[in-house]
Parts: sequence; structure tokens; C-alpha cells
Amino acid sequence: MGHKDEERLLSSHLSFIGKTLSVFTHEVKNHLAILKESVGLIGDLVEMGKISSKEEISETLKIIQSIDNQIGKTSWFCSRLNRFGHRMDNLLSTFNVNEAIEDLSELLNRLANQKRITFQRDFDEDIPPIYSSPAQFQLLVFRIVEKNLQRIDQGGAIVFKTGYTKDSITIDIIPEGNLIEFNEEVIRNDDICEHIVKRLGGDISSAAGDGKVAITLPLSYPASSGDIRQTVTPK
Repeated sequence: MGHKDEERLLSSHLSFIGKTLSVFTHEVKNHLAILKESVGLIGDLVEMGKISSKEEISETLKIIQSIDNQIGKTSWFCSRLNRFGHRMDNLLSTFNVNEAIEDLSELLNRLANQKRITFQRDFDEDIPPIYSSPAQFQLLVFRIVEKNLQRIDQGGAIVFKTGYTKDSITIDIIPEGNLIEFNEEVIRNDDICEHIVKRLGGDISSAAGDGKVAITLPLSYPASSGDIRQTVTPK
């Protein structure tokens, strides 16, 4: 890739970060709206002096428990974004592929929900960690997911399947349901995806007919792949 291609890759990464943050802020706003409504309800009960009987106290405690649960969900969701951000701290690091996919899919749930598409995971829990670029890996997965979200009809799913073979990790991204005008060549000819995989020392392929994309990555980033610093968004 030349200078212009590197600029396209950087632009793609920045767009990916922006979309992820946008989805995150929408989710947090929804969580805060629920908290505000629950707190307001308790405030109304207190002002009206309606917290006296056992039934009213019990109902109030349920609302308080609901608030506590919602705070827990919000904190958990924020931790996903925190890990997403920290994966850009270093150009290369040791990370778990399953966790990287899980964090990303949780952050992107809103995009899938808008089309009534679900994310499903079929993880090999025993796969070893890899030494590579987690930021570039998540960008790669995002680009494939984004394309599939445009091609799967409502009620479908995107399945993430991981496995371990010898010295490589395999990641299959499988669209399920009614595929709308799916053309496997679109992903196969995505030069940004191809470039990322090449830099990570791996391979990418797509199966004709079912739209499955298969990614293979080595356990350790190969020095022969070139200077990965050219493809990682600076802090």
C-alpha cells in the first residue's frame, strides 16, 4: 500500500473509533434515562408521603434494587469501552482473541439491535493468547461485521467462532439468516482487510455461497510482516 492507501487505513480506523464511541454514548444515555426515571419515582413517593405501609416500603426497595442493577450494567458497559481504549495503548501486545471479540460485539450491540440481528459466540475457551495488534484486529472484525449488518435480513445473526490449530488462531465470522445480495468478493477484495491481515502475518478468505469469512492469525506477530506502526492509529 502507498501513502494514500495508508491514509485510507488511518481514516478507516478513526471512523471505526468514532462509530464505536457514538454507539457507546447512545447506550449510556439510555441507561442514565432509566436511572433518572427510577430516582424520580422514589422522589415522588417521598414527597407525597406514600412510603409508610409495608407494601409501599417493599415497592420502594424494589425500585432501589432496580437502580442498583442499572448502575451495575452501566459500570459493566463502561468497562468494555475502557478495555477497548486500552487496546490502543501499545502497538503490539498479548491479548485474548475471545475477549477482544466479546468486548467489540457488546459495544456494537446497538447497531445489531436496530436491524434485529443478534451476535452469537461459539468460542474455543482453551485458545492461547496471541501477541499481535489488538487495535488492528478489532478494526478488521468491525469492517467484516459492518458489511454483514448491511446484508443480513431482520431476524438473522452473526456468529463468531474461534479455534486453535497448531501455531495459529482461527476466527470464523458467519452470517446466518436471509442474506440480501451478498457477494463474497466484496469482503475478499476489501484491500484494507487484506492489508491488515497481511501486516498481522495471517490469512483471510471467504466461502462462496454462505458468506463465511475465515481469518487465520499466528500466535506471535512475525517480524517479517513489516513495520506495523504505519497501520496503528497514534494515541
